[in-house]
Amino acid sequence: MRKKKEKLEKAGFIVTDASKWLGLSKEEEALVEIRVNLAREVERLRRENGLTQKALAEQIGTKQPAVARMVSNPSSTTIDSLMKALLSLGSTPRKIAALL
Repeated sequence: MRKKKEKLEKAGFIVTDASKWLGLSKEEEALVEIRVNLAREVERLRRENGLTQKALAEQIGTKQPAVARMVSNPSSTTIDSLMKALLSLGSTPRKIAALL
């Protein structure tokens, strides 16, 4: 990886990560990480429980496209919605806290 980075930089490219590229503060970066962790756990538990996105949506009182967005683009949903989904999938406050 280091050689690839050096080669790109030598060619005039700037190698960075998403948070630097987007100019995120440490706080914003932490929020993104929290949302991603919560969304990944929603998807993991949904699959583990053998639920379709539609079934999960019905369980939490929303529509299937909202569940799809929840896991594919966590920034498009609220942390409350992610937590509601996790709790409905059997997660506990302690398990959710561990994701933070």
